[in-house]
Amino acid sequence: MASQSPLFEDYGAYHRDRRNLICHEIGIPLIVLGIIALLRLAALPGWNLNLAALALVATAVYYLTLGSAVRAAAFVAIAGMIALYLLAAYLTWPYAIGAFVVGWIFQFIGHAYEGKAPAFLTNLLHLLVGPLWVASHLVPRSASSSSAR
Repeated sequence: MASQSPLFEDYGAYHRDRRNLICHEIGIPLIVLGIIALLRLAALPGWNLNLAALALVATAVYYLTLGSAVRAAAFVAIAGMIALYLLAAYLTWPYAIGAFVVGWIFQFIGHAYEGKAPAFLTNLLHLLVGPLWVASHLVPRSASSSSAR
């Protein structure tokens, strides 16, 4: 998907090498799965709600406020996070931590190929943009082009 927002352009500048993109397509979902699984284990006292559900709702709201240029990718990312949330119910904390660590290993291997430090070192919002950016690569170009109009 072509860059359609300054945030995506900035993030994309750190991710031009195809090998880095592949590492991110594997690593980011593993990181998100690990985080969700760990947050699912943390229930709020007195509520039938866990921190993962709150984090997913907050992230979904953030993605949807980024505008029409990334709307299709936002829906794909939200659907992916819901799938990871459901999958995370079956992970114990050692597997969650393992997914998180392996995901980051993929990130650092990708950035070794890229020859650039991770984007979040210059802008912490990139930690939220990463999953959305990966999801944007699953959106057909015609859908991403029409959503930008």
